[in-house]
Order: sequence, then structure tokens, then C-alpha cells
Amino acid sequence: MPDFEDTLRRNIDRGSAFCELLNDQVVGGMLVGGPTPADRWIRWLAVTATDRRRGVGGALVEKALKLFPPPGTVALHTFGEDNPDGAAARRLYLRYGFEPRAMADPGPEGGSRQLFVLRRA
Repeated sequence: MPDFEDTLRRNIDRGSAFCELLNDQVVGGMLVGGPTPADRWIRWLAVTATDRRRGVGGALVEKALKLFPPPGTVALHTFGEDNPDGAAARRLYLRYGFEPRAMADPGPEGGSRQLFVLRRA
């Protein structure tokens, strides 16, 4: 997974990415950002296929929420309901209180995407 790791490492150096390691191997990562402290984004969150359903995604979301304390919003785009491969990601975000909003532009593979927003008082 060279592109994944290269992108992640480059952004970790900039302070705009985090990763989860297992046995010194990258098993998940996320890019974060936002224009203001009150308007933050999880730009990209990925977990290796073999490490899904092991709490890696949840650990990354928790890092983002600690990084972005209230008040403010945290937003992200995830797979639309019509994409069965995105069901676990949607459940993860719902579990943390994110609410589904408007549909977004399709992903690079042509699949649907939806905006999810967490408002934090």
C-alpha cells in the first residue's frame, strides 16, 4: 500500500494526519483539517482491509475528536447508503454522533458519497 503510506507519512510530518500501528505496521490513517477551529474536517480515513472491525477506525475518530474539542463542527464525506462496502464506515460515524446530511459529489470510482456532520456544543 505505498500510496497510502507515502501520503500518510508526508501529512504526519505536516501535523495534518495520524495513523494507527500494529506490530510497527500502519493499519489505518486519517487526514484532518479545516479552515477554522470551529469548522473541522476528517478529510480521509482508511483502514487496511485485513485490520477492519478491530477498533482501528474508532481509535482514529477518537483522535480527531480529541484534536477538535467543542465548540464547533466536525464533518466528513463517506460512502452513500447504496454502497454496501461503506456500511461499516457509516455505522462507525453514526455511533460517534455524526448525522447524515446532503449527498456529495461521487467518489473517484463513481460511487455515491454523503456528508456527515457532528455538531459539538
